[in-house]
Amino acid sequence: MKCAKRIVLFTLFAMKLVDQPAPEVKIEQGILSGKVSPDGSFFEYLGIPYATTNSSTRFKAPLPPPSWEGVFKATDETYQCPQTTLVGTLGTEDCLKINVYVPAKARKPRPVMVFIHGGTFVIGNGGKGLYGPEFLMRQDVILVTFNYRLGVLGFLCLGIKEAPGNAGLKDQIAALRWVQKNIAAFGGDPENVTIFGLSAGAVSVSILLASKSTDGLFNKAIIQSGVSTASWAINRQPLFTATLIAKELGYNTTDPKEIYDLFSKIDYKNLIAATPIKPEGKYFDFQLLNYPCVENVIEGEEAVITDLPYNLLEKFNMNVSIMFGTTSKEGLMLLAYDTEESLKERDDKYIFAPDLEFKSEEEAEYYSNVVKKVYFGEEKISFKVRDMIHQLYTHMYFEMPNLLETELVLNTTPASVYNYYFNYSGGRNFLKYINGYRNESGACHADELMYVFKGLAWPFPISKRDQVMVDRMTEMFANFAKYGDPTPSTSELPIKWEPSTKQEIKLLYIDEELKMGPIPNPKYYRLWKDIYSKYRKRDKVNDFKT
Repeated sequence: MKCAKRIVLFTLFAMKLVDQPAPEVKIEQGILSGKVSPDGSFFEYLGIPYATTNSSTRFKAPLPPPSWEGVFKATDETYQCPQTTLVGTLGTEDCLKINVYVPAKARKPRPVMVFIHGGTFVIGNGGKGLYGPEFLMRQDVILVTFNYRLGVLGFLCLGIKEAPGNAGLKDQIAALRWVQKNIAAFGGDPENVTIFGLSAGAVSVSILLASKSTDGLFNKAIIQSGVSTASWAINRQPLFTATLIAKELGYNTTDPKEIYDLFSKIDYKNLIAATPIKPEGKYFDFQLLNYPCVENVIEGEEAVITDLPYNLLEKFNMNVSIMFGTTSKEGLMLLAYDTEESLKERDDKYIFAPDLEFKSEEEAEYYSNVVKKVYFGEEKISFKVRDMIHQLYTHMYFEMPNLLETELVLNTTPASVYNYYFNYSGGRNFLKYINGYRNESGACHADELMYVFKGLAWPFPISKRDQVMVDRMTEMFANFAKYGDPTPSTSELPIKWEPSTKQEIKLLYIDEELKMGPIPNPKYYRLWKDIYSKYRKRDKVNDFKT
C-alpha cells in the first residue's frame, strides 16, 4: 500500500516536470501543438516559423513561411536572430519565429496584442527572458511576440534591388500579416489587433504607422519611449555606414554592388561582429550603425517608407488609436555610458542632434549656445552637472520627440490619442538598477517594461506595492487594446485617463498616485518646439548613389 502511494506521488510530481500539451491548432501551414503554462492558466505556442530567410535572401524581404506534414511541436522558443553578445555572436539566420500566448479560459474572439521588442536594432528577441506573458494573460487578451532580423542583416540599406533596406521592418510586416491570416485559429480577433513596442520597438511601431504597407494590419498602437521622428530613428547615411563595415572587414569600397557582393558571401557571424566606431561630427549623435532608412523606389520591391516619417505622418489619416509614453528620466541609460573624457568632448559639440539643418555655422553655433545656457548656464559639461546632462538626453532623444510627434498625429488622425509619463520607482525598475542608479528617484528608460511583462531575467519576488503597479499597467494597456480606451466606464481604476486634443496634450502621470496633468517641463518643450519648427530636416533623406 505504501509503495502504491509513493508511485502515485512520484507520478504526480513527474507530471509537473513534463510539458502538458495544449490543444492542437490548424493554421495555413499545417497543424501545430503547444504546451500548457506551469500554472495551467494559458497555452503557449512557441517558435512558429512566420516567414523564412537565409543567406540567399539576405537584406531583402523575407520569403513565405514553410508548411509541414503531421503536427509541428511549437514548444521551443530558443531561437533568436544573429547578434553580438558578451559571449560572442549568437543566433541563426533561420530566426523568423513567432510566439502566441492564449488564456485558457478566455472568451472568443479575443483582442490581440503584438509586441515588437527593442534593443537599438542590434540585440534582443521576442522570448520570455524579458517578455514573459503571465501578467497580460490575466487580462483576457492574446499576446504575440516574435523575432526580426537585426544589425546589418536586418538594416543594410544600399538603395539597390539586392539590398533595398529595412529587411527587419519587412520581417515585422510579415509577422503582422501572419497574425491576420492565422490568429483566428487561436481564438483571436484579426479585426482587433494592437501593436506595441518600446525603444527601437516603439520606433518600429511609429514607422509602421507611417507606412502604406501596413494598411489593415492593426487598429491600435502603443509607442513607448521612441518615435520615428526622433533624431536616432532614421539613418540618413546608410551607404556611408556600410562602407565603414566593409573597411572593418578589410575592404575599401563605396560601390553598393561591391558591398552587396561582399556582404552576401561572408559568414553571417563575421558580418554581425563587424562593428566599427562611427566618426563623430559636431552634433550629438547616437553610435548606431544599422537602423531604418528611407528606401529608394525600386520596381518589384515593396518599400516600407520612401520618405521621412515626419513627412508621411504629416499626411497621416489612418483611423488608428495611439498611446504615447515616456519615463521621467530616460537619459539615465545614456549617462551610464559617459565618462569625464566623453563629456569633455561633448562640450565642444553642438547641443542638438543631426536631424536639424541651419543656414550657416554661425546660426548653428548661436542656437547651440542658447540650448547650452538653458541647461547648463555658464557651467562646462561634466559630471558636476550630471542631473542636467541626463535631463538633456531625456528631452532631446525621447520626451520632446514624443510630444512633437503627438502634436503631429493629433492634427491628422480622427482616432483617440493618449499620453502617459511614467515616474514610478519600485523593485521592478530593472534598467535603473542595472545601470547603477538604484537610489535615483523616478524611472529610467524602459523601466515600465517589467510592470507589463514578467521577464525571466528579473526573477525577484514582487512586493505588494509593485503588484499594484503591475495590475494597473496591464489593465490600462489591455483596456486600450480591447476598447481603445485605457479606463472605460467599466474600469475600477481610480482615475479617468483623458485623451489629448489638438488644443492640449494631456498626460496621465503614473506613480504611486495616478493623476492627469499638462505636459512636463514646459520651458524645455517650448525651446525644442521652436528649434524643430524652424530647422527640422525635411529632405536629404539618404546618401545613395543615383
